[in-house]
Amino acid sequence: HREAIRRKRPGMLSDSVIFLHINAHTARKTQELLQKFKWEVWSHSPYSPDLAPNLGSKHLSGTRLSSDSDVKTAAKNRGRDFYQAGLNKLVLAFR
Repeated sequence: HREAIRRKRPGMLSDSVIFLHINAHTARKTQELLQKFKWEVWSHSPYSPDLAPNLGSKHLSGTRLSSDSDVKTAAKNRGRDFYQAGLNKLVLAFR
């Protein structure tokens, strides 16, 4: 997917961390941390439902993840197709 983004948005990717900024109302400390680590920030309009990322919350609805182990297990159980679909949606959203 990185190659697809490079073709469609030359110069948009780097070898550093990319942070998809979904919440426009972030705390100053969060903004300072992003600047400190020099992470690339992609803005995402919180008021565009057609661009809202599907984080799969229905899949985890009613599930309580109370430990790091629970989170890791839930992430592993998603499978390759889930992550592939999510990356495809991200690429399409930034065309």
